[in-house]
Amino acid sequence: MKKFYTVLALITLMVVLEIAKYFANFICFYLFFAIQLVLLVAIIVLMCKGAKHKAISSLMLFCALIYIITPTIIAFANTGEQNYEYVVHAGGGISNIQYLNSKEGFLQYANDGCTIMEIDFLYTSDGEIVGSHLFEHLDEFSFNNRPTLEEFENTKLEGKFLGITFDWLIEQLENFPEIRIIFDSKENDTISLLEDMVEKTNEKDFDLLSRMIIQVYSIENYNEIKNNPALNFTTFWFTNYKSNYTNFQIQKYFGDKEDVETIVLSCLDWWFYHQTAFHFDKKIAVHTVNGSSAVNFLADRGANYIFVDRF
Repeated sequence: MKKFYTVLALITLMVVLEIAKYFANFICFYLFFAIQLVLLVAIIVLMCKGAKHKAISSLMLFCALIYIITPTIIAFANTGEQNYEYVVHAGGGISNIQYLNSKEGFLQYANDGCTIMEIDFLYTSDGEIVGSHLFEHLDEFSFNNRPTLEEFENTKLEGKFLGITFDWLIEQLENFPEIRIIFDSKENDTISLLEDMVEKTNEKDFDLLSRMIIQVYSIENYNEIKNNPALNFTTFWFTNYKSNYTNFQIQKYFGDKEDVETIVLSCLDWWFYHQTAFHFDKKIAVHTVNGSSAVNFLADRGANYIFVDRF
């Protein structure tokens, strides 16, 4: 009888973990999955201990194989159809240097036919807008020790490349009318940054709203933009790298938002999403991979957009 209650407790714990892991992030999901495997082995040992017939052992082994094989099949399922677009990450890498946001990278990938580019935006110390991740490629400057606009323009990235200024970017968007820019920023106040961008482009009589896709980082960030009359952007992507929402939270917050067209997931979050056969009624973008084999793996399994450093 004691063995019966022990097995029942282990099975109950497995069921609880099975439910809990689909509400967790990818780290907890795989942790819970590993614990379940250990519990399953324990149950098999207890059930088979002293069994007079091998049938019980065979049945439990079969159940274990089904439990392990089923998610594996789902994980490697191939849709058989590729229908994706590249997103050039951070203006595109050059010479294996990433997060450059350089003029040279932008022009290289624009001339190669890329139509969607992500650019990181920051303020300089004198309040001008430039393309930069954290000023990490500028000697003697950093996120906490920012250059002026003049210093930014006169200091080459890695000693070789020129940084993107906002005025220069607008000129290029006029030269390449098919390109759209995905907005990203490590600024704490992205609302003020977007307001300034809209104001500057209005002064230039340039339609920024139709050329920029706004990445939002939380439901609060989305609502703040939507409730701001100065920010009439029409296209949004939700990126999960700041909030780390579960799939259920993403669906709850953005499932009914028609202007949130795409959900951006890290490779690990995407793996969890795909393995659990979760479904958003949105397009899926995955960041950031390089290499044809990785791109093909994602594309074969239904990714709509793939962020790459090298096109």
